[in-house]
Amino acid sequence: MKLRGLIAIACVLALSACVERQSGKTRLVLPDMLQADEIAPPVIRQPVLPEMLVACRGHVLVPALGMTFVYKAAEAPTAGNFLREESLTPPYRIIAPGARISMEHSAQRLNVELDRYKRVIGLYCG
Repeated sequence: MKLRGLIAIACVLALSACVERQSGKTRLVLPDMLQADEIAPPVIRQPVLPEMLVACRGHVLVPALGMTFVYKAAEAPTAGNFLREESLTPPYRIIAPGARISMEHSAQRLNVELDRYKRVIGLYCG
């Protein structure tokens, strides 16, 4: 019985990972994971029109969609465009992926939604 379990585990591992060989190099490619040099482009959560963000002063931040977000006192990235938290005017709320948010609505509050790479993927009032 133990042997069957070990064989089943080995089969699952063999099917879930692939070995990729390119120019003499071998690397393990795991499913649902991105390699460090293959970060996917940001996926904007919904269409964002500047007119929709006037109430919370977010209309000026529409060009920041896709940029890396830098929290207060954090070091800025060495390459690429970024948006610093210090440049936001209160009230605002930063929404990290998987974060729980309250259902309270404030028309003056800007919500900044981030993806797992800390890139701005959504802006909305509320």
